[in-house]
Amino acid sequence: MSSARRARPGWFRKNTPALVSLVLTVPLAGWWTTHADYKSWYDAEPRDAVTIAAGGTSYADATWYAASVEVDPQPTRKNAVPDPLPEGTTRVRVYLRLQVDDVKKLESVSGCQVHLRAPDGRIWDESIMEDEFQDRPTGCTGGYDDKPASYRDPKIAQYYLKPQAGKPFETVAVFVVPASVASSVQPTVTWATRLPEYLAFPR
Repeated sequence: MSSARRARPGWFRKNTPALVSLVLTVPLAGWWTTHADYKSWYDAEPRDAVTIAAGGTSYADATWYAASVEVDPQPTRKNAVPDPLPEGTTRVRVYLRLQVDDVKKLESVSGCQVHLRAPDGRIWDESIMEDEFQDRPTGCTGGYDDKPASYRDPKIAQYYLKPQAGKPFETVAVFVVPASVASSVQPTVTWATRLPEYLAFPR
């Protein structure tokens, strides 16, 4: 007479609960990671435009006025020989005009980034190497420096002074963009702390 022996459960049978848990956990973890990455990207995209009105718009402790745009501007010095640009591109110079009622509020304005935005959504950052085309301070806080007055051309030295409360001042940003979009790009200003909002300056 032979004794019967119960078969041991196989590996898959013993680990069924763990496998089921794994089947549920892996897709959930993948979805969560993808969702978190998408949300991070989505929240950092400048998509909510605050459009500058004709008479000025109050934003970030300053009043912002309409911007002016020059395509293929001339250098600020008569005898300057700028570096050649890549084929099919051109320079765009943008003047921003703003005012603060309290000079201390310039700290709220600092940290801005100036861009050009095409109708199809493409964005270009300021080209900070285009010194020959910057006849105003760059950035959104105006500008003054510790260089002697003789360092600046008398025509532009007046702009390199600390902004005064209640008095509009200008800053400049220079870009290199495809010539095909130069007439349609729109100046914009963003702050990392204010995204997804951004300032949009109609042309």
